[in-house]
Amino acid sequence: MFRPMRKTKKEMPLERIEKLISEGEYGVLAVIDTNGYPYSIPVNYVADAKNIYIHCATEGMKIDAILANDKVSFTIVGRHSVVAKRFSSDFESVVCFGKARFIDDEVEKLEILKSFIVKYAPDFQESGFKYASTDHMKTSIIAIEIEHKTGKTTLDL
Repeated sequence: MFRPMRKTKKEMPLERIEKLISEGEYGVLAVIDTNGYPYSIPVNYVADAKNIYIHCATEGMKIDAILANDKVSFTIVGRHSVVAKRFSSDFESVVCFGKARFIDDEVEKLEILKSFIVKYAPDFQESGFKYASTDHMKTSIIAIEIEHKTGKTTLDL
């Protein structure tokens, strides 16, 4: 179903793929919009062993797109630097494919929002948890169940 990587010498080991998914700062969600066009948007995320979670408003283009077609991809770029003298770049990236769904359970949604606070605002957990507990119903959580993932790098393995 998914194509194998063409340049296998640049393929990232699974452990490194998992580390980049876990530690990446942001990713790019790609969907097919309701007009049939690709739509991609950079977003913050958290992840566990099987899912990538994104928080967003309760309405908008990505929600409409996912409701129409739940197949998505999610790209995370780790380290990157241009190497001008080689007319190239050094990089590491991961692409995940999966199906998106919405988290409806309020308890689960709140726990995922707390994961965002731990990751992105660790020095403000108490106030962040309080904020999330009062505003979590104004937020949608999208879960992407990872079906396939690949990683590519030109950095030393």
